[in-house]
Amino acid sequence: MTRSKGGRRFAAVPWRLATTASIAIVAYAAMDMCHEVLGHGVATLLVVDVTPVSLTTVALNSSGAISRWVALAGPLANVVLGVLAIAWFRRLTTFGTGAFFLWLFATVNLLNGTGYPMYSGMLDFGDMAVVIGGWEPRVVWRVGLAILGAAGYYLSLRIASVSLALRLDVGGMAREAIPRLTWPSYVAGSLLLVAGAAMNPIPSLVLLAGVSGGFGCMLGLLFVPALTDPAAVGATGEEPWGASWPWIIGAVVVAAAFVFGIGPGIALHA
Repeated sequence: MTRSKGGRRFAAVPWRLATTASIAIVAYAAMDMCHEVLGHGVATLLVVDVTPVSLTTVALNSSGAISRWVALAGPLANVVLGVLAIAWFRRLTTFGTGAFFLWLFATVNLLNGTGYPMYSGMLDFGDMAVVIGGWEPRVVWRVGLAILGAAGYYLSLRIASVSLALRLDVGGMAREAIPRLTWPSYVAGSLLLVAGAAMNPIPSLVLLAGVSGGFGCMLGLLFVPALTDPAAVGATGEEPWGASWPWIIGAVVVAAAFVFGIGPGIALHA
């Protein structure tokens, strides 16, 4: 009898991981599109002399004047949405796939929004590098961006980590399970961003936007367990879900649309 239960428990592990990875794929894709469409896209409609030309997973290409406001709008949208989502998550009273999606969506938005200043400062590339374009001395602005981004990144990661740990405590789930939530999410989501970038007509963006934005910018997810205290006494260590076919099928559809539909580019204006 014990062996049978153990066998069923072991067999359920791949499905839990598949569900967790599927949630991550949807959350990462949503974060990316919020950055490009709700951030850059909406800004191009509000700024004179800027016209959106095409949408890919790594950029909303535009023609006309170079606008600091359009460049800033992407990271700013991520930060605003991340703050709203984490506030909503902290008001929840249960923890399931929907709650985990909300937490992950909030976290990757915050990490992307605060990571942009940090990486733009270090690499002199990306949205925030456009924002400080022409400002001198350039090196001072880059250092300032990197410091500001690093501070915001740590604060965001700290808030997200504490919020997740507290929600797990309320749901009776041990904090030792956090790595089983963050590792699959980090790998699946980052691979999605790299795959989307690989379809971009500009090959250099695979490394500059796909790898740095996925595996680089979201690296903080792997440090969530280190920023939480040990598990609550008496809590169980298993995720409260098994195979969730709506999430798995939804992730397949989202990934296909993200990589093969948006990845190569969608024309927005002739």
